[in-house]
Amino acid sequence: MSAPLLANLVCGSPARNHDYDFARRALLDALYAAGEIRADVYNNYDSGGALEAGDLLVSYTSQVPVADAECHALRRFLERGGRWFAIHASNSVRDNELLPEILGSRFIAHPPYMRYTVTVARPGDPLMAGLDPAFEVDDELYVIEQRSDFEVLLETRWGGDAFSQTFPGAVRPLMYRNRVGDGGVLYLALGHCNRPFDVPRPGMPDAPDRRGPWALPLYQELIRRGIDWAARRRPL
Repeated sequence: MSAPLLANLVCGSPARNHDYDFARRALLDALYAAGEIRADVYNNYDSGGALEAGDLLVSYTSQVPVADAECHALRRFLERGGRWFAIHASNSVRDNELLPEILGSRFIAHPPYMRYTVTVARPGDPLMAGLDPAFEVDDELYVIEQRSDFEVLLETRWGGDAFSQTFPGAVRPLMYRNRVGDGGVLYLALGHCNRPFDVPRPGMPDAPDRRGPWALPLYQELIRRGIDWAARRRPL
C-alpha cells in the first residue's frame, strides 16, 4: 500500500468570529472519509515549514495574521504543485498584502445573513459535473476583491449595502480555482457557521445560532470534491 497523504488543516482565528470547533470537526470528518489521508491541525499559519512539506492544505480561517516568511512558504508549496482548498473567510486577511495575491482574492464585506441563489458558472467543469445548475443557500454572501485571473465555478448576483458601503449590482464569485505555479487554490466562499457567542467583534450581543449550508447534501458534495481536488485526485 502506498503511503497516505498528509493534509494540513488550518482552522481558527484570534477573532473567534465563527464556530471553528464545528468547522474543524466537519472538515476532519471529510478528510478522514476521503481515505488514505492523515491530518495535522493548526490554528494559524505560523508553522510555514510544516505546511509547505504537506501534500494538501485545507483552511477555514478569518483575520489570522500571517508573516511574510509563512506567505513565501505557502507560495512555494503551491508553485511546486501543492493545492490549497480555502473555505469561507480564509481570504479575510486584514492588512496582509502578500496573501491575497496567493489566494487570488481578498474579502471586502458581506450583507446580513440571508437566503440567496447560487448558480453554477461552469457546468462543463469536472468539479461542477452533475450538480444542480442553481440552488438556494442560507449564508453570508461574500463580496470579494479579485486579485488574479481565476476561473469562476459558482456565482451569484447581488448589489446593496454591506459594512457601511454600497455595492452596485454585479456578479459575485462564490467559488473559483486560481492556478499558482504547478499547483493552485480552490476557494469556496460558502460555509458560514456560528454559535450564539461566536460574534463578529468582542462585546457584541449574542447572534442567532447558524450553520449556513453545511447540512445541505450539495454543500457536503462541494467539500468532498474540494478535498479530492486538493489531494490531486481531480484535475488541476
